[in-house]
Amino acid sequence: MTGATDQTCADDLADRHMRRCACLFAVLSLVFVSPQLHAAEASPAGIDACALLTPDEVSAAVGKTVGTGQPFDNGITNEGAHSTTCIWAGPLPPGAEPDPEKRMGGRGFVVLGVINWPGGPNAAKKFLDDFQRAFQEHDITSQPVPVQIGADDSLWWGDGVAARKNGISFGISVAQFGDRATRQPQAESLAKLVVKRLPVSP
Repeated sequence: MTGATDQTCADDLADRHMRRCACLFAVLSLVFVSPQLHAAEASPAGIDACALLTPDEVSAAVGKTVGTGQPFDNGITNEGAHSTTCIWAGPLPPGAEPDPEKRMGGRGFVVLGVINWPGGPNAAKKFLDDFQRAFQEHDITSQPVPVQIGADDSLWWGDGVAARKNGISFGISVAQFGDRATRQPQAESLAKLVVKRLPVSP
């Protein structure tokens, strides 16, 4: 795939997921703001989401070989946080043609979104609170449940794991690699690795 095609796939991925949950994959289609709005305070650094997991680790978790992660720097959000994303995609099944009706043409993939907040832990907590609100407002159908991955706070929201550690939050989802019962432990195992590698944040 070309870089342009990968970007188109990422944008399509965001559009589809945001209709189901306007919190986790909002990191893929952020509202950018003028730098002047945050000129008085230093913006947090972007965190390389692709550096937090290796292709081999992702492949081992999902049971399929995935390619090199495709990074996307989403820039500064309207709340002053810095958001980045990485997508690792697997191959189509042997003999299968890309399906335009499916995300990534039907390929299984893992997406990791990382948000570095300027307000520290209290700001990062908003990310998880959004999942509870999304369930209450019927934007997602699964009630978020706590999971233990070594973070300050973390939950499974039905299609992925959302977590926070210090002033950083992240969401990771395994898509189109088996059913939901299979994908939850896959996502949790990868989230445990991410937590250990997040940089120290005030």
